[in-house]
Amino acid sequence: MKKIVTLVLAIVLTTNVFALNPSREYAIKPSDFGMDYKEVIISATDDVKLAAWIFKPASESKKFMIISDDGNGNMADNIELVAQFLSVGYNVITYDYRGFGKSDDFEINKNFFIYPQFTKDVIGVVEYTRKYYTTVMDMYGIGIGAGLSLAIGANRIEVKRIIADAPYSTFEETKARMYDKLNVQVFMPLVYDKIFMEPKYALAEKGSHLYGILYIVGETDEVFGPVEAKLLQKVHPKNAEVYVVPGVESAENFTKNKNVYFDNIKKFIESHGS
Repeated sequence: MKKIVTLVLAIVLTTNVFALNPSREYAIKPSDFGMDYKEVIISATDDVKLAAWIFKPASESKKFMIISDDGNGNMADNIELVAQFLSVGYNVITYDYRGFGKSDDFEINKNFFIYPQFTKDVIGVVEYTRKYYTTVMDMYGIGIGAGLSLAIGANRIEVKRIIADAPYSTFEETKARMYDKLNVQVFMPLVYDKIFMEPKYALAEKGSHLYGILYIVGETDEVFGPVEAKLLQKVHPKNAEVYVVPGVESAENFTKNKNVYFDNIKKFIESHGS
């Protein structure tokens, strides 16, 4: 019985970490915590409407952080991270990809790792932030959101710092490692722009404007661990750091020790200015 329970748990964890798993309902909302925020609609670059929340810190600030999710659930899952960035003086923008939360409909095949249309969502959020708030911003992403933040951030001069928790480097490498290490098959995009979707190629050609990049990886992660992070760091070594969370796979990077996790982020932000 114990072996069966372990196997079922492993399957559930694999599904959560590596497959798109959209949720339309918000398990909790910022208003439940009395947070200062507003709900807005942001247009992706193809005019798909995205649900977004914008948060203000306690004191007036010009700093903005865009948070991009991992494709599992929706933006409500990141409220605790939002609070952490608010505590260090950031305005924060969170949003849902198409097909997630209250964003416009988009058919999601849960066997896909990512969709190229998500780039239009991320760029739409960057352009919205630039138009209405500031010409300088930072990005934080988890999983596919980390990979998109790296690739798109390298292409956008508005973005100055990128914090990438458990990103991917290329689709080919990710697909191969998921199959070899975990026996998991996923579909990857067939038609897309590498420079806007795959960090390895984006950072090889772009990103000279970036103040810094922080890669966060779990020590025991088999898909994107310390070795893969350091290889990606070498592609664009200027002001790039790797924070390895000891003893965990990347799904537990934040929950392992939340205070230490965010202390590392704060140190990175403070040491990578203009």
